[in-house]
This record gives sequence, structure tokens and C-alpha cells, in this order.
Amino acid sequence: MGASEQFRLDSRELGGLPIVCHFLKRAGLDALLERYLPASGLRLSPAAAIGVVVRNLCLGREPVYGLGEWASRFEPGLLGLGREQLGALNDDRVGRALACLFDADRASLLTELLLGVIAEFELDLSQLHNDSTSITFSGAYAQADGRPRGGKPTPAITFGHNKDHRPDLKQLLWILTVCADEAVPIEAVHARGDGPHRRARRTLPLCAAAQPQGGRLVSRLGAEPQPRLGRGDASTAAASG
Repeated sequence: MGASEQFRLDSRELGGLPIVCHFLKRAGLDALLERYLPASGLRLSPAAAIGVVVRNLCLGREPVYGLGEWASRFEPGLLGLGREQLGALNDDRVGRALACLFDADRASLLTELLLGVIAEFELDLSQLHNDSTSITFSGAYAQADGRPRGGKPTPAITFGHNKDHRPDLKQLLWILTVCADEAVPIEAVHARGDGPHRRARRTLPLCAAAQPQGGRLVSRLGAEPQPRLGRGDASTAAASG
């Protein structure tokens, strides 16, 4: 038997995936997705599909229809997939996984993820920075009017004050809060495209619960000192906010 018949060369790309996977493991993201997104014996679980989406957002930023081709270049284990699952990755399954994520208890998932990251990386939340911008869309998006889905609001893509200087295109507002400690994202929310560029309101109670001294919100819209919350004030502030 010749050497060519004994061996087969199977090349896989690693790229930055080992680094991304290291931090995802420390954050506990894959385990959280498994708990919050039911699998129901599917060939490709929603948690596995969302795990691929997250890794792609970190490295490739491919559109949903291109995820299968992008993933095929990599070692499946680094994507959180088995080899048999790699062939099941397509835009239809990813779309259903994203719908499953929307319907899940995302508030609890993100809160648990964030508190875990704060503890694991020992983040200092004594000072936060907040800013907003517009995300521009091309197209009509006639049904993206904020109508509820399953009792939850959906994004309202509409005309507004566009920071890309494209008043002819619709938009969403994107509001991001980071901690001053290494600029780690703490909260990211969207708002309807014609809304005000508001400051974050929901982050401070969470910071108070995670760190006794609370935090001060510093915004590029103008510095606005906020009350320093103690642990006992967190639940009251969250209920009122």
C-alpha cells in the first residue's frame, strides 16, 4: 500500500479562534447558552449555532448565509461543533437559533454572563462611560416598526438624526456603556431610530450589586454625576428603572 493510500491530508485553519475560545471559556458563555436555549434533540442545537455566530462576530463578521462556508475552514472543535454538526450549519438553522435566542430570557442570561465576567476578570466598575450612535440600514424595513413579538418589543428601524449624514436612510440607535477599566462593554442596548440619544439607565443598579462602591456615569453627551448606590439600593433602583 502506497503512502498516498495510507494517509489523507486534512487542513484546518486556527486563526485567532484559540484566543477567542480561551476568553469565551473564562466567561462561561457556551455553558450559559446551553442552559438558556433548549436543544430538543436537534441535529444542531441553538446554543451551538449561536456559539458559532459569536465567534464569527469576533473574527470574521460574515453574513448569516456565509457562516457555513466560513466555519468549514476551521477546526470544528474550536467552533464548539462536532464534525457531523459542521455540515448542518446553514442560514436556516442559524436563523431559527437567533429566533430562539430572542424568545429566551435574555435579560437573565446577559446579567448572569456579565456578573460572571466582572468576577472572573476582577473588573473595576467605579467609573463607567456611555455613548450612543446610529446604525444605518438600506431598505424599506416596513415591518420593523417596534411591534411586539411574544410579548417583547422589537427594533423600530425608522428615520432620525443620522450620524452617518444619510437622512435618506433608516436607522437604529445603539447605546453602549463600558467600564473605564480596559473599556470592557457592560451594557449595550438599541432604541428606535427617531428616539433621543439617551444615557444608559439600567447599568448602575447592576454595578451596585456587583461592586459595593457603585459607579459614576461619565457620558460623552455631557458629564452627569449619578448617585452612588449601595447593594441595598440595587433592587429598588432596578424596579423603578
